[in-house]
Amino acid sequence: MSKHPTDLVTKPAYLAIDGAVAVLTLARAPVNAIDDALLDAVEAALKEIERNDAIAVLRIRSDQKVFCAGADLRMIAGRLGTKEGPAEMVASVRRFHMVFARIVAMPVVTVAEIEGHALGGGLELALSCDLRIATHDAKLGLPEANVGLIPGAGGTQRLTALCGVGIASRLILSGEVVSGLEAQALGLVQWAFPAANFGATAGAIVERIAKLSPEALREAKNCIHLAASLNPAGLAAEIHSIGKLMHRPETVRRVAAFIAKSGG
Repeated sequence: MSKHPTDLVTKPAYLAIDGAVAVLTLARAPVNAIDDALLDAVEAALKEIERNDAIAVLRIRSDQKVFCAGADLRMIAGRLGTKEGPAEMVASVRRFHMVFARIVAMPVVTVAEIEGHALGGGLELALSCDLRIATHDAKLGLPEANVGLIPGAGGTQRLTALCGVGIASRLILSGEVVSGLEAQALGLVQWAFPAANFGATAGAIVERIAKLSPEALREAKNCIHLAASLNPAGLAAEIHSIGKLMHRPETVRRVAAFIAKSGG
């Protein structure tokens, strides 16, 4: 893919533009854990795309072994048990909301290309896209309750709007992680394919979309979003809940246990 002269090549994410297709690649080793620097890089890429009227499709992918592991738990752990921690975490969650809402509002069609796993904030990132494509063996879920938190970056709201109360309750309240193949059956992703040649398969879908009328896509996307508008009160409740849970000893214990178990 030829690169646009104004490509953002700074890790932890970089942007490449080829005609009507923009590719935003997450590149924060080893698992694209989301911190302020990654959000900065994503937001900078979105601004670049918004300035380019020739772009019709944004493809979000990863060059790591997973799509995105979610919020950086070390960042969260560093804020637990401190006086300023809950307020700092609420500020970070607001930033997540702001960046993900910007993806939702993009005038182009947005496609999340999920290999490996998309968990917690990683799935919430994918849920902010119009379309999701996953490998059969990808792992998707919102398991925040395991560490005493909730999906606080739009997950409770967007998953419910997408799949209904029943499926959202199943995944969020049980912490279940499903495969890409099962995610397709649940309506969580629109396509699931074998891992072999996945990039080329996903790319073919993106190219097909890129050949459609950009004006028609923008108008259709706007109409779809009007039909599926989220309740602002629900999004605000997520942010409030994160701040409340950051004060809980149970959350401190569970986050520490998870980090210890994962070798952090």
